[in-house]
Amino acid sequence: MANIQDIAKMAGVSVATVSHVVNRTRYVSPETVQRVEEVINSLEELPNFIVKKRGASPKDKKQQILVFSTDIFHPFQADVIQALQEKTSDNSELRIVHIQAEDLLQTLSSYSLDNPNLNIGKVLLLDRPLDRSLKVHSSLKVSPTVIVSENAFDFNDIETHEAYTIISDNYKGAYDSVRHLVNHGHTKIGLVHNFSKQDEMPDDILKGYKRALKDCDITLYKEHIIESTSVENIHEILSKREPPTALIITSETALLQVLTFLNSRNLQCPDDLSILCFNDRRWFKLFNPALTAVRPDVRQISDKILSYILNDTSHEKESPYVPVKIQLRQSTSGIARGPFGEKAASVDSIQITEQEVAAVRSKKPTAVISFHYTGAAWMHLHERGIRDLFNELGISLLAVTDAHFDPEMQIKQLEGLMALDPDIVIAIPTENNKTSEIFKRIGESRAKLILITNVPHGMEQEDYISCISVNEWSHGRLAGSGLGSTMREEGRTRIGMLSFDSDFYATNQRDTAAHQILVEEYPDLEVVGKEQFKDESEVIDKTKKLIQEHPAIEGIYVSWEGPATKVLEALKELDREDILIGTADLDYELALNMAKGKNIKKISAQLPYDQGKALALAAANAVLDKYVPKFIGVEPVEVTQKNLLKMWERIFHESASKEIVKAVKANPYYLPEK
Repeated sequence: MANIQDIAKMAGVSVATVSHVVNRTRYVSPETVQRVEEVINSLEELPNFIVKKRGASPKDKKQQILVFSTDIFHPFQADVIQALQEKTSDNSELRIVHIQAEDLLQTLSSYSLDNPNLNIGKVLLLDRPLDRSLKVHSSLKVSPTVIVSENAFDFNDIETHEAYTIISDNYKGAYDSVRHLVNHGHTKIGLVHNFSKQDEMPDDILKGYKRALKDCDITLYKEHIIESTSVENIHEILSKREPPTALIITSETALLQVLTFLNSRNLQCPDDLSILCFNDRRWFKLFNPALTAVRPDVRQISDKILSYILNDTSHEKESPYVPVKIQLRQSTSGIARGPFGEKAASVDSIQITEQEVAAVRSKKPTAVISFHYTGAAWMHLHERGIRDLFNELGISLLAVTDAHFDPEMQIKQLEGLMALDPDIVIAIPTENNKTSEIFKRIGESRAKLILITNVPHGMEQEDYISCISVNEWSHGRLAGSGLGSTMREEGRTRIGMLSFDSDFYATNQRDTAAHQILVEEYPDLEVVGKEQFKDESEVIDKTKKLIQEHPAIEGIYVSWEGPATKVLEALKELDREDILIGTADLDYELALNMAKGKNIKKISAQLPYDQGKALALAAANAVLDKYVPKFIGVEPVEVTQKNLLKMWERIFHESASKEIVKAVKANPYYLPEK
């Protein structure tokens, strides 16, 4: 039996080098690794120190699959090799032999492959196009050969009629990446890519990118398609007045250029630019923020490799493409949008100085408020926030009206309010069509019109100062993730959706965001049924219909707290109080349910008092003739049983009732949030 000294002598290297190759304790050049591996694999009987490392008996002659990689440090290649090793680890008759070969063609032509009983298959892992044509020569015909790559480019000039091919489906990866960003509110999406220099070469990423933009009815800006090697073009596009809000980047070099640019301009990812990368690398998840990436499904690839080699009965070709998936991390975020698609501005953008407060007070402005309905805490807290700041600003509030959800009543009330000749009108429409004309007239008057949540149909941006709302995108995602995370924690998987059937862009945006996060970030969960309601009175029947058609449902998302209470009623009647509920906004009944540890575990809640103060700030800026963003979104908060008492005070500006406090503290696992 040969020993380590014999192997070193045969390979023309030192004993230490053989040890490093076998144990992988130090970097050894690919050429040297190849020589040592060739000597080892030519031995009739393996030395004990190699057997121990490879997990075989000295007398074993395992069948082996030879895996040739061009770069041992390439993440994709390393992941495929690891997946193959894991899948064959329980097979005592089979092993994976890895050979690194920088010049793959040279290695294949010289490597000893004359033992077909031992070498049952070969895998070629590519990370770049080969310098010359790979004709599947006699050494490849001995046993099945599988050629694998992340990129179709790498198959240029390869004649693969004698081999199986596996390619990551980058067309679908690019298509899904664009759809992901569009669903997050992005309409200006750039592609930074190393394009093929040959016209006949397929560029799956570019094709998928263009197709997705077309299907999403998004304008394709040619200047947003950037060659990854052109640093100047990357910086030029990002320096424009209206740059892309998101980039899909396929090159690590270009990614570093983009990150350097952001850092030099004190810009933040994802607040100023969302980034989605191709070919997930191990450092991506360690970066701050962790980078969202398209990654090959190496487990499916390894399954396909083994199927081709172990079941090689014919060369009937399947599709070479294997799906990729998006690994969601923190470098992509949603953009809350106003009714005209404008990006939501922060309340920080309308803060005013002490000198400006004095200037407002000196003008002695007057204001009126028209609510669609004042029978809920949401409206009262809005009014309270407006009044408190108006008092500080010296703005006189002349009147507040309640339309009781009646458009005709609101029109008459607004006509009466305008007779008071106010400087400021704050209003939330009861209905977007019937109230359109009166709101247009207000927009044409001298009064500064500030809208809550919705803009009536037919109005243009110049007709009002600003529209202020909760950040509906964040609101929906927080409500969806609250349900999704609870479902996952409790081992549940099937979800029903109850959404509002209306033309209110705000509620639609919230429902869309909730659905998207459940589908994208909780792939282990399944939306099995959907229903829509036009009025809260329909919710009980719609809930019953949903459960009757899909009795396996274990969790329900519903648009806001009012309908959520109706869902609770329906579940009680159906004796299905085991079903979890995820929703937006907090009220007494839902808080008590949460406090008792029942159906509701997490809720996304608006801060209506803070939104009221934002309305007052917008009014003050308008009085001073300062620019006010057309859409301002106030961030919501997450409420759980753990922080319920604290959040109740923050939302309602009062302590929770004794009943809620008692129910929370009765939970044996209750630990108040610090």
